[in-house]
Parts: sequence; structure tokens; C-alpha cells
Amino acid sequence: MQQIKRRRVDRFWLTLIERPAVFLLLVVAGLALLPVAVWLDLRAISDASLQSQAVDLDHAISKIRTYYARNVVARVLSNPGTVTPTHEYHDTPGGIPIPATLSIELGEVIGGNAGNLKYRFVSDLPFKERQSHDLSTFEQTALADFRKSRDPEDVVIGYAGSFFDRKIQIASPVMMGEACVSCHNSHPQSPKTDWTLGDVRGIQAITISQPIAANLWSFKFLLLYFAGAGAVGAAVTGLQWHQATRFHKMNINLGQANTEIAKLNEQLTSENLRLGAEIEVARRIQMMVLPTKDELGGIHELEIAAFMEPADEVGGDYYDVLQLDDRVKIGIGDVTGHGLESGVLMLMVQSIAVALQERGPSDPRQFLVALNTAVCRNIKRTKTDKHLTLSFLDFEANKVTLSGQHEELIILKENGHCEIVDTVDLGFPIGLDEDIEPFIKTRELPFGPGDMIILYTDGVTEAESPDGQLYGLDRLVDSVRKHHAPKASRVLEGVLGDLKAHISTQTVHDDITLLVIRHK
Repeated sequence: MQQIKRRRVDRFWLTLIERPAVFLLLVVAGLALLPVAVWLDLRAISDASLQSQAVDLDHAISKIRTYYARNVVARVLSNPGTVTPTHEYHDTPGGIPIPATLSIELGEVIGGNAGNLKYRFVSDLPFKERQSHDLSTFEQTALADFRKSRDPEDVVIGYAGSFFDRKIQIASPVMMGEACVSCHNSHPQSPKTDWTLGDVRGIQAITISQPIAANLWSFKFLLLYFAGAGAVGAAVTGLQWHQATRFHKMNINLGQANTEIAKLNEQLTSENLRLGAEIEVARRIQMMVLPTKDELGGIHELEIAAFMEPADEVGGDYYDVLQLDDRVKIGIGDVTGHGLESGVLMLMVQSIAVALQERGPSDPRQFLVALNTAVCRNIKRTKTDKHLTLSFLDFEANKVTLSGQHEELIILKENGHCEIVDTVDLGFPIGLDEDIEPFIKTRELPFGPGDMIILYTDGVTEAESPDGQLYGLDRLVDSVRKHHAPKASRVLEGVLGDLKAHISTQTVHDDITLLVIRHK
């Protein structure tokens, strides 16, 4: 079932690759949704801000009215004199407004002609000689809810507005206190004379409006960033699509291998068998991409003998012989560890190196930089912690250009003299950092007729004997000198014989790769 889903996903991406216009349309649609998301977030921020402002203002006005009732009106009533609290204070000498009148007129002062803030102190039971309050649907609903709950802490909040502006309404109950009950029940203009403590007289309503579009330019830097990110994203998407197209063409060339894998999968009868078959397929693919005998023998001026033996079913060692016209490049590398993950990374390096030899830069330094960039991208995608040492040799007439960091290079001259070349200063491990260009250097070495170059991985020098002794570089150099012969294959056979005699019955813990290259 999982494999069927994977095939469907693969077919989906292949369809997009074959239809770049559709792919570009999807990318543009995705980028276009970013401003919409920002706008929705702005609305949410506006709602939260308006609610906070309205609640704070509601509490402040309630406290002002309570303070006025307790510390002004109550004190005047307890000490009768020339000052009289009344709702008709304008026409009464020495009159001051009662709390309700204060709240009503305070709403007129706060709201005024401004369109963004409104405050109302209203009731459906106004005094007889007062103008009736026109309660909105929101105010009527809130008043009915307050009279049911009779909770002084109760608050009703409502939102209104269009897509381009927001408005919040908040209402809180106006409760009858002891002084309020006494005054209202005895007042001749009171619409009701049976008030009790805790009755809801009316409501205090606050409305705050805010046009969201007015704040849009506050996000100018974010909008500019989105525009730049969109342009960069479109460019990167185009590059990725171009690369995906190239790799799609390369994958077509693996049709024969995929057919063989499909046949193996059909033979699986249990989960353990499937796992074993998958590892075997990976091993066979790894062996399939190694240079063939015809390729090793098809270079006019070079004789190449090679040996590779993985410690597990799938190895992490890499070597390849790349030839394009008169350009010959030989690479050798060692992925950290061994096993399936290391083998997959080795295959990545092999595929990328082949593609770069065909279409990439010819300069050795730029070749390594481009290869490292592609490998780093794949390592991030697969979330592996693997990396590798990697060196390349570019052969020309009577010289070779060495680049990259790997094990020491052994040059066996025709006269039997051995030279050891250190590569530690020529590069940086591949896959650790995306920018390794400052670390890449090259070195030109003379390589005349009869000279030999020996390449190897640390599986050779770190091979253990039964008593735990490493084979080491010195033994390898001595073996190369001892088996010096006019044929690269004879040197390889002699060195491998010494190495296997040293290992004897000891278990091999690392992949072993050895190449002998002779200038004809």
C-alpha cells in the first residue's frame, strides 16, 4: 500500500515537471495567498486590540460613576445644604448631576463628533419627561441577558464591520444600589417605584471602530519582504524545476535497473525477505555503477586496475573513472561509516559527478564546489549525518592535477622511488558545509611514462591483523615497492595479497578500495 502511494506521488511530480505552466501557476497562487494571510492576522490583531480597549474603557467609566456616586453624591445627600444632586441640575441652583445623568452626558462628551469611539448610558425605562432611548438590537439583547443573570460582572461583546473595517461593541449592566433604589422609588418622574437592590436599571455600552485598511501601510516592510521573497522563490523554483527535469532524464536511463528491482520485489514473501532484497538491490545497483573493465581499459594513455570490497552488503567507498573526449578525471572517496545510508550517499556522489563531468565546470576547484553544493542539498533532504572525504585527479600529458581532501596519494616512479603526497590542505570534507570554495586548492604533479599512482581508502591502512595491529601507510608503501612491475594489475594483485595475509582470519570492519593507475 505504501509503495502504491509513493508511485502516485511520483506520477504527480512527473506530471508537474511535464507541465511547467501549471507548476508555475501553483507557485504564484501560493505566493498570492501570503497577503491574504497577513490581512486575516491583521483583523485578528485588530479584534483583540479593540476588545482590550473597550473592556478597559468600560471598567474605567464604571469606576468613575461609582466613585462619583460614593464620594460626591452620597456625601452631598448625607449633608443637605445648597448643593443638590438632581438630573435637572442645569435648571437647579447649586445642582450637580446624579450618577446616571453624569454617565449620559459623559457619553456625549466622549463620543462627540468622532466616529471611532461611542459611549452610551441607556435604559428602556427612561424618566417620564426624558426622551426615549432608541436601543439597538445588540443593546436590547444585552439588557435582556443581564436581567436574567443579574450578575454585576457580566459582559456582552459583539463584533461587526466589513472585510475592510472592524467594530467592537461591549455592554455591561447598570445595577441598582441602595442609594439608587431609594432615589428612584421616591422620585415623581420615575417610570417604576418598586426597584429592589440588584435590579438592572439599564446598560453601559461602548462602541469602538477601527478601519483596518488605514493600518495596512504599517506593514510596508513586511510587504516589501514578501515581494522580494516571492521573486527569489520564483527564481529558485525555476532552477529546481530545471534540475528536476535533468534528473528525470537521468532516471529514465535507470529503467533496466528499476525493472530488475521490480522483479526482485515480486519474489518477496515476508518483511524480512523484503528488507534483505532491498539491501541486495542497493548492493547490485552500487556494483552496476562502478566502472566496467572496458571503461578501465579504454583510456589510451592509462592502465587502471581497481578493487573494491564493502564491509557490509552496501559499502560507502567511492571511485570512478570519468572520461569526456580527451578529459580524464578519476575520483576516490570514503563516506563516514558503511552500510545502506553510506551506500546511498556514495550513489548520490557518483550520479552528481557524472552529470557535472558532462555539463559542469571543467575547472577542478569549481567542479568540487558544485558537487559539494548538490550533495549538501541532498543531505538536508534525507536528514542524514553522513559526509565524505573526496579527491579527484585530472590527467593531462605527463602531469596530473590533484584536488580535494582524502588519504595520502602514493606515486611510484618508474625508477622505484616512492613519493607520498598529503591532501589535507587541498580541500574540505564533502557534505559538511555548503560553502567550501575557500578551502579548495589544487596541486600539479609530474606523471611521466612508467609512473604509477596508488589510490586507496582508510579500509586499507586501518585493516587489523588478528592481534590488533593496523596495516598502516608504511606497510602499504613497502608492499607497493616490493611488487613494482610493468603492469598495474600485477601491482594490485601483489598488494592485495599482502593485505589479505595481514588480515588473515580477522573480521573486516571497513570497506576496502584500492586503485593502481599506470602511465603507459
